[in-house]
Amino acid sequence: MPAFVTIGAEFAHPVPDSVSDDAAALCEPLSVGIAAIRKAGVDARSRVLVAGAGPIGIVVTQVAKAYGASEITVSDPDPARREQATRFGATTVLDPTVEPVGSEPVDAFIDASGAQPAVVDSIRAVRPAGRVVLVGSGAESMELPTQVIQNRELVLTGVFRYANTWPTAIALVESGQVDLDAMVTAHFSLEQTAQALDSDRTPGSVKSVVTVS
Repeated sequence: MPAFVTIGAEFAHPVPDSVSDDAAALCEPLSVGIAAIRKAGVDARSRVLVAGAGPIGIVVTQVAKAYGASEITVSDPDPARREQATRFGATTVLDPTVEPVGSEPVDAFIDASGAQPAVVDSIRAVRPAGRVVLVGSGAESMELPTQVIQNRELVLTGVFRYANTWPTAIALVESGQVDLDAMVTAHFSLEQTAQALDSDRTPGSVKSVVTVS
């Protein structure tokens, strides 16, 4: 493995000493969350619904809180993940297999699950002229409630990449508005990469970090 790599200067962002190596590594998924929140138009008045409380759902929740969202509801069938969502800023958590998702209209829905039932049910919870942002990776295609989207004139978009997010990500971590260190639940060596990739099956796991020494 090479000791150094060459990249363009525009892709290199200085990280202050107050930001740990773990947090610096997780600024990448945090950038995904920032891109999603920006596309969702979240501000201090926003009521936000997030489907999926995995790592991306958790960073989306934290960024929504940092942007001042008044209500953040996180939907996930896993009780351990719902508990994590509460820890990281959700004002309400629910089990979509038991509770209706759309009891109260929301301004923005961000999907971090990739699951069609979650996407369809949550779109129905969005108010007229609200926004839907699809982040979770699911099937190549899925059926959507097109009449709801049309009749309510919803804005629907996706997030796959991001631009101009890293300075914001670093600033949010440095200020303490987003806690990435608390998301790290395990460390692995480079030789344990396969084990690290399977670690998300461990109850209570949020994010694992592979350390190259």
